[in-house]
Amino acid sequence: MPHGQDRFVTVNGLRLHYLDWGTAGKRPLVLLHGGSAYAHWWDWVAPAFADDFHVLALDQRGHGDSDHADPPAYGTRHYVADLRQFVETLALQQPILMGHSMGGHNALIYATQYARELTALILVDTDAAYPEAAVRFLRRLGEKPAKEYESLAEAIAGFQLLPRETRLTEDKLRALASFAFTQRPSGQWVAKLDRRTLFREPIDGRPLLSSITCPTLIVRAQYSPVLSDEKLAQLVRQLPHGRGVEVADSYHHVMLDNPEGLVRAVRDFLADLSS
Repeated sequence: MPHGQDRFVTVNGLRLHYLDWGTAGKRPLVLLHGGSAYAHWWDWVAPAFADDFHVLALDQRGHGDSDHADPPAYGTRHYVADLRQFVETLALQQPILMGHSMGGHNALIYATQYARELTALILVDTDAAYPEAAVRFLRRLGEKPAKEYESLAEAIAGFQLLPRETRLTEDKLRALASFAFTQRPSGQWVAKLDRRTLFREPIDGRPLLSSITCPTLIVRAQYSPVLSDEKLAQLVRQLPHGRGVEVADSYHHVMLDNPEGLVRAVRDFLADLSS
């Protein structure tokens, strides 16, 4: 699995980690992972774009190797403020934003404010709003203590996706899990994730869709728990320059289940833009 270069940047007082696949001087393509995930979730997608774009995958605050916010500050507005400073600090001109799930929602809200500065927006199995039931479910999950493991091998063996459905092979799942944990001074292993990131304070993007004036692609997983065909069509209609596509053989975690299909869908969209 090809890895990007590990890099760090300080934004809003937090040291954030990101993976940089190059190529500097090319159009920036910024990748935002979903909730409870991290930048390495893009490892099977990012290399496919590295020849043509400057690909950067960010560990959003409280995730991966980025700092935790203390006191906790994990509302959509905080992620959007971080993304703004990330783009400005690295002087990323006219980037393409691609986000999955929570990362897609953060990208969508960012675009409601900064669409003119984006080349395009790509939302992977993302809705414009969080259902209240989902916000309550995630909060209950976040209130549970982090599970502790006696060894890294035990932690990796216990790693699961949420939702759990996936077409990812066992080997790739374990490779992904190898980046998920850290060792406490006590010797036990826990997830790097700040569980308080599950206390979501989402912004409802539905009334704001008309302000997203950049070309926008919404990618629906074939077996999406988030987007029905009807909801996808409705979102596309409300976007000034929206387009929808379905990636076959995928559950919610499209970049893990069918990375080749996602790459094809995104390449087709970007090729149409450039023509």
